[in-house]
Amino acid sequence: MAEAAHAPGDGPSGLSDASAMRSDALASRQRILRAARMLEGDRRVTMGELAAAANVGRSTLYRHFPTRRALERALEEFESGAPRPAPGMSGRIATMPFQSPGQLGRESPLALEVTRVLDEVPPHLVPDQLVAEARRAAGVAVALYVVDIDGSQLLRLAGSEEFPAHIDGPPALGPEIVPEGLPDFQERLAQQLPGCVAEPLWLRGRVIALLLCVGTPVGDLADIAKQGAAALELADEYTDYIEAARRRKPTTPAAEVQQHLFPPRIARIAGAQLAGGLLPSYEVGGDWFDFVENRDGAWLAIADAAGTGPTAAGLGAAALGALRAARRSGEDLKGALTAVHETVRRLDNDDFFVTAVLSRWRAVTATLTWVSCGHPPAYLVDADGNLRELEAPEHPALGTGGAAPKYELTTRQLRSGERLILVTDGIIDREMEGGGKFGVDGIRQALERTDSASAASTAMAIQRAVTECWREPLQDDATVVVMAVE
Repeated sequence: MAEAAHAPGDGPSGLSDASAMRSDALASRQRILRAARMLEGDRRVTMGELAAAANVGRSTLYRHFPTRRALERALEEFESGAPRPAPGMSGRIATMPFQSPGQLGRESPLALEVTRVLDEVPPHLVPDQLVAEARRAAGVAVALYVVDIDGSQLLRLAGSEEFPAHIDGPPALGPEIVPEGLPDFQERLAQQLPGCVAEPLWLRGRVIALLLCVGTPVGDLADIAKQGAAALELADEYTDYIEAARRRKPTTPAAEVQQHLFPPRIARIAGAQLAGGLLPSYEVGGDWFDFVENRDGAWLAIADAAGTGPTAAGLGAAALGALRAARRSGEDLKGALTAVHETVRRLDNDDFFVTAVLSRWRAVTATLTWVSCGHPPAYLVDADGNLRELEAPEHPALGTGGAAPKYELTTRQLRSGERLILVTDGIIDREMEGGGKFGVDGIRQALERTDSASAASTAMAIQRAVTECWREPLQDDATVVVMAVE
């Protein structure tokens, strides 16, 4: 991107005279500010991740904003001129004369609170309540969208039918939006729905839904979005309505079991980012992944249960249940492996087995300890983007062999900027159009096509490459888990 080395008017604070800038520098600056606005719900976003989201180089980002504080000041100035900026928008549109928040039968305004919503609103009506509160605060029409479980579409959960029932192509990993993709998606929305502005619903650094507004909101929706995200997540435990809305077509029983085995698709732990995804989402049912952070570090696992359909889903659920029970009983890595092995073996079926990689991450020492049991190996991407296999002793699949297997642990220290990639054989063995299999080369090529080294962007890039390498549907679960060291 060609820009002046120092845009005219740029001072140490990073607050420049926009009128004196070259047009390309001004465009870069605006992209950075829009990206910062969309990602401000995640306080741990790094400057490098912000540059990737804005589709500019790090040098360009630091040229405009030498420090994070300079960026924050510029963002405050940017927002004070337009509370909810949207590309291509000029001014506010006329709206119906709705009452201001707190004046519909109340003597004083009442802030939206998660506990009050859950106590006073039936769980299946929580989405409608959020839209009603957002509409009152914004003074414009509002709709609430969630993501399909395969990440392919935004689906309208609540709001007026003047909004489209679905919007294609969100930057998503399963039912969660990848934060780095929000700025570009906002620009696509501005072209497809030029009268609309999006407000993300953030929860622990991930985006679980979007509020879509017609025109620039009169009032700030940030608090409603924050409270609404928590209310939506908790209400989901009490009703089928929200989960049903995330399914644009029926799931098989096996896939439905499988969907409820997963942790959040995107998470942050001490010293690293985590992301996991699975395709296809509507059938098959044998793969699972799991991650959790405890006081003594994080656990990360990926597994593939033998077979397909309900049998594989049931076997996978039993294996994951054994892992979680062992963890919560204070077992170490070897103890957890033994528990899973014994659970599968006692099902007394020679066709039952589970391949898996179980690992522990300790941020203080930046060490990963893992064991691979009949599973594709772990891969490491270094800070320069080079991919290679991590060597480790191979053990039989869990549930096969004797009653007391011995497990040999492998430990490696990981450096900042490195990424751990775990996959199932549905990715490695995916057939490609014209012959051949996806394999490690497919992973390598997918990595070359992503601009961001975040865990979520990496996992999404691999999933997309697996889907696009052949028009035929996947015949086996294709699961990927990525840990990016910070």
